[in-house]
Amino acid sequence: MKIVLLVVVVIIFGYIGYGLSAYYINRTKFFKSLEFLFDKLTHEINFSQGKLIEIIKDYNSQNKDVERLSKNFINCLEYDLEVKNETIFDGIKILNEEEKNVVVLFLKSLGKFDAYNQTKQLTNQKQQINLFYKNAEEEQKKYSPLYLKIGVIAGLVVALIFA
Repeated sequence: MKIVLLVVVVIIFGYIGYGLSAYYINRTKFFKSLEFLFDKLTHEINFSQGKLIEIIKDYNSQNKDVERLSKNFINCLEYDLEVKNETIFDGIKILNEEEKNVVVLFLKSLGKFDAYNQTKQLTNQKQQINLFYKNAEEEQKKYSPLYLKIGVIAGLVVALIFA
């Protein structure tokens, strides 16, 4: 019985470490998926020139936070709400303030230019998002395995203390 309890303690601490490491993995996936959204917007603006809401609705992201960002932005457009941090990032907790400000600034200007200038702006914003992606990827490589290992080691330490 005691061994089972100790194994459960190690598993719980390992799961906590996994949860902390998942934060960095989700950030990397968020920025990569956001880059794909920018690519889709660039392509659609240049070639099909469809409505902005339809373009964003048609985008199927593999990342739940980008999906939430898209839905929040669509709600702002449909209900004529102001595009600001509180409304756009409702339910999204993986971004810092600088990243939020860059994304909101871009979303505020989306649809305000002609096709040529809009694609030019998308290209510039995509470069900024790519920098965020590279930073998130470096943090993931550095911290994700670290937190997972610390969680397991902390669980083993606690198990040894109680053994």
